[in-house]
Amino acid sequence: MAAKFTKNTLITIATRTLSLIISTMASIIIARILGPEGKGIYALAFVLPSLLFMFAEFGVSGATVYYVAKGKYSPKDIFAVNVALSIAVGVLSSILALIIIFFFRDKVVPGVALEYLLLAVPFIPLYIFQSYTAAILLGLQKIKKYNFSSLVQILVFTLLICVFLWGLHRGVMAVILSSLAAYLINNLVLFLLTLKETGGISSRINFSYLRDSFSYGFKTYLGNIFGTIQSRLDTLLINIFLNPMAVGFYSIARGLAEHLWLISQSAGAILFPRVSSQNNREERKKFTPLICRNVLFVSAVAAIILFFAGSWLIVLLFSDKFLNSIEPFRILLIGVTAISGSIVLGNDLYGRGKPMLNTYTAALAAGLNVLLNLLLIPRFGIGGAAWAITTTYTITFLVTLAIYSKVSGNTINEILFIKKSDFKIYKQLISLLLKKFKNKMTFSRI
Repeated sequence: MAAKFTKNTLITIATRTLSLIISTMASIIIARILGPEGKGIYALAFVLPSLLFMFAEFGVSGATVYYVAKGKYSPKDIFAVNVALSIAVGVLSSILALIIIFFFRDKVVPGVALEYLLLAVPFIPLYIFQSYTAAILLGLQKIKKYNFSSLVQILVFTLLICVFLWGLHRGVMAVILSSLAAYLINNLVLFLLTLKETGGISSRINFSYLRDSFSYGFKTYLGNIFGTIQSRLDTLLINIFLNPMAVGFYSIARGLAEHLWLISQSAGAILFPRVSSQNNREERKKFTPLICRNVLFVSAVAAIILFFAGSWLIVLLFSDKFLNSIEPFRILLIGVTAISGSIVLGNDLYGRGKPMLNTYTAALAAGLNVLLNLLLIPRFGIGGAAWAITTTYTITFLVTLAIYSKVSGNTINEILFIKKSDFKIYKQLISLLLKKFKNKMTFSRI
């Protein structure tokens, strides 16, 4: 189990690292050409689609991973239900988005042109279809194909950005259109890959799975809503209390800091279906703490390096126009490191069929985050927003840690602190990678 998990996690990390490099290139081009205000407007244009996506997703993607991994229903039946749901929910959510845009946009997203908001509406059904379909591949543990589709998306987006924004200087509109094209292609690739892996799509709707997916999904759905409030509200409040330019500074800081999630999200994505399909309790009890403490260790080391290199890195990548991003970036590193552990432990709880435990934690975090943002943003600006999310993330991790420890029977020390025996894994991993590299070099010479 550990060997295959490590292999799949490494594949995911490698793919996401490549995606990260490519997306960073796109982000640099966007930031340098659009500037802080343009970058802020671009970020704000996607806030409403992101919020409505999470409100309309209903936890179906999490339920899909769970039931595909369990093998309770045919993948063909699950695929059919998910496609039908994505179309129905996507259309209804888009209509709701249009109502909000035409009647409430000045209150929700002031300072953003109507054309940008309208152009972002099609992203809602695209987000939903992508989430529902990718979850099937993840549940089937087709990790290479799961990662391939996301890589295609970022490659297309970056290519189009280079052509339309860098080459033709088309502004915010070019970025949104490039992203729209990338999502359309990604959804097509996902559909074809999933169709092949499931062996087709059922011609009927399995109402038993539909009921079960909503029953399980609703428990994760509430947690997702609270998580969305926590992750998106600060952007809206910064724009309301300050301006789009401040959003631009903050979006760079937060986006760069959240790159630390590369490790925890990769491990967590693989851990969820693994735990769902794992029947050996002792194996599961030892496995998650091993992953969690090592994710925390690597994330903390990376955060320390980025803390001291942050000012140099931001200026190098995005120019000195974004100097105001340095302070919130450093603050956010603390919270992002803490939540890395929560991502791993939360996925274990999902895999155990206990999603409501994550929901209770998310509700507490959302309430705290709203309060802190309202108190700190007007007084401290984007630095206050960074402290609000960092405090919330840290408390979220501590609560999740306590819950997981009780549920699993593992001690806090077992979950948090790296062991000498763990370094043997690093040694073996490095040896394995070097061996593969040497074999490839030898083969290329032949």
